[in-house]
Amino acid sequence: MIFVDANVLLEVIQKRIRAKSCEQFLSNDKNKAISTLTLDLVMYFVERDKLPWEPVKSFLESFSWLPVTDADAQWAFMNFKGYDFEDALQIACAIREGCSRLVTLDRSLSKKYAQDIVIDLIR
Repeated sequence: MIFVDANVLLEVIQKRIRAKSCEQFLSNDKNKAISTLTLDLVMYFVERDKLPWEPVKSFLESFSWLPVTDADAQWAFMNFKGYDFEDALQIACAIREGCSRLVTLDRSLSKKYAQDIVIDLIR
């Protein structure tokens, strides 16, 4: 299973510059997951930007939704590598759930946590 970072979803939903690259990457794998933390972050922007609900709902439902647990928070506290605690929570969730890799647009995240999980950086 591939864990998808929130920034990849937002790139697609908000039709940003790298949306096509993200869509292409995501279309290559049917077994994709996001955390409930990612779901919350994405929904914040969907509501803020008043994006159309049905296409967003269909897109989000194409992912498995993984819980963020107390164990994830503990791992994140112990392994947090500075700036952006949310990244550590996402990595912890992906590892605990047995994801084989994580996909992101965040170069900093990919450098900080590359020893913990295989990270695909979309450019």
